[in-house]
Amino acid sequence: MRGTATRTPTATRMVTAMRTGTAMRTATATRTATAMPRSTPGPSSMVRRTPTPILRMNIGRFINSGGRIVLDSKPVVANIDHYCDRVGFGDWKFCDTRPEGDAQRVACDYLVTGKAEDTGRWGPTWFYGSDLCSASPDKCANHQTEQFMVVAKAPGTFEACASENWPVAPDGARCGAYKVK
Repeated sequence: MRGTATRTPTATRMVTAMRTGTAMRTATATRTATAMPRSTPGPSSMVRRTPTPILRMNIGRFINSGGRIVLDSKPVVANIDHYCDRVGFGDWKFCDTRPEGDAQRVACDYLVTGKAEDTGRWGPTWFYGSDLCSASPDKCANHQTEQFMVVAKAPGTFEACASENWPVAPDGARCGAYKVK
């Protein structure tokens, strides 16, 4: 079941593709790891301090070009047990999983969101209204290389949701929404 979250624009960030199950992206997020096959190194093997559960997904406009809008998402985590201070943000109420540019940020984002249900890639599952983006190719499309991004092709509400079997902070939400007009 998907939840709702407040809409907050994300900061523009540089991203690179994920390859062979290893984190290669600059992003933010936090969460506890799940069991991974031994042959494939997972995000949990790449972080020193495991992020706290997701508080919400922030979504913002990344690029607006030629009638297509690229939306970008990032998970925000709760400051449980002074997590935000320990990773460099100070003692805030919530924070990104890691500061922008931190080598562990991508892996931490993966640990907070899990894998998308339609693509199997690390990152949120994208919805157009109540339908998976992959089921509405004329309205939206998953980004070719970056699961944290989606191409909005029509007006409407777009949601990015963390995996349903990933923990959510108290008073938190698994999804974030963005309305394209």
